[in-house]
Amino acid sequence: MAMTTYRKSTRYTLACIFLFLFTACSGWCISFENEENIHISNLHRIDDDLFAWGSNVTVDGLIEGDLITGGYTVNTNGHTRGSENVFAFKFHHTGRVDGALRGLCNLSEVDGYVGRSVLLYGNDIRIGEKAVIEKDVVIGGAKVHFDGMAKGNAEISGESIYLSGIINGDVLLRGDNINVLAPAVIKGNLTYLSPGEANLKLDSGVIILGETDWRLPDEKDDSETGVSGFTSIVIEASQLLAAFLFGIILLLLFHKYALEAANQLRSRFAVATATGLLSLIIVVVSVLILVLSVIFVLIGLTLARGDAALLGAVVLALSLLMVPITGFITVSGGVLFYSGKVIFALLTGYLLLRIIKPKTTYLSRFQLLLGLIVLWLIFAIPFVGLLIYFLVSIVGAGAIVLGVKYCRKELNHIPPPSAAEPEAGPAPDMS
Repeated sequence: MAMTTYRKSTRYTLACIFLFLFTACSGWCISFENEENIHISNLHRIDDDLFAWGSNVTVDGLIEGDLITGGYTVNTNGHTRGSENVFAFKFHHTGRVDGALRGLCNLSEVDGYVGRSVLLYGNDIRIGEKAVIEKDVVIGGAKVHFDGMAKGNAEISGESIYLSGIINGDVLLRGDNINVLAPAVIKGNLTYLSPGEANLKLDSGVIILGETDWRLPDEKDDSETGVSGFTSIVIEASQLLAAFLFGIILLLLFHKYALEAANQLRSRFAVATATGLLSLIIVVVSVLILVLSVIFVLIGLTLARGDAALLGAVVLALSLLMVPITGFITVSGGVLFYSGKVIFALLTGYLLLRIIKPKTTYLSRFQLLLGLIVLWLIFAIPFVGLLIYFLVSIVGAGAIVLGVKYCRKELNHIPPPSAAEPEAGPAPDMS
């Protein structure tokens, strides 16, 4: 089924956000911060662009260029003369940004000043009463609260929308539960798309200077509305975040194996591909045996109740033996191929970042995030993206198998102590 225009524009908008995040890093005048907790105090001044990645990022100082930041929690309380681009789980803006504000966050709260436009996607988005936005606003989220001021046009999509702020331009709302509440002021036209007109609630204190137009979603949107299209984007972004968190765990617990797997992928690509294909065959055969084992369990239970009780017991015993074995291989294969995508993303991010910083550290969290986003954009290509997804998973899985084999070989071949050099004994008593 073809995607609606809104879903397409949302996908392309997200792609532009991510491409901007990383092409912005291609400039040579840029400061890098990569720590667990990053704090740019109000005494600090960054004379160029700032890229900051960490679990908790707080910016209270002055940034002369753009801010490109990512983390679990991001707080921008200072002054950014350029634009801010944020990828985080929780984001709160109370400062001043002279350029545009773009973000992909689960929770976004804007209570500060934005000199240009705002582009936000996430789950819960809140534009507070103190927020001032000089130009247009584009927001997509499950729940959206807009209580601030926008001097341009506004386009808001979400399951539940609450609008009580001031918008100088035209307003377009898409959602199931739309509420325009006092003291909302809309100086332009209001257009809203929802299943029913009653979903728009106008309080007595609401002021709309232009025309109000209610439209039903078109026929395509009945099965695939703009909101459902956005929900699909949120799910894909959540999958991207899940892969990133999985990759961090992989690096923390199995750093040596991940490093060797990336090395094997880089130096022995053909061998990794062949190994991945062989692993895929093993997993497919295990799945088939698992299905047959479950069927034979049912057959064995049936035979055990009749005259062929002995045969049924034998079939049941063999089937019950094969179920956990093949089940373990199947689950392990699933984890292996999922991890293969992560290893491929690690190497992709490293090779791309190496173009910017030739002396970059091998296998970092930012390289993982960069590689995952690049792969995510490639996977979004119709038909071709799905094929590339399977190839990446297979080749990455093969590299992991080679990496584990190489590391285990090193552990099993630790050289014994030399005969010419006896093992160290207790120190002699010099007294």
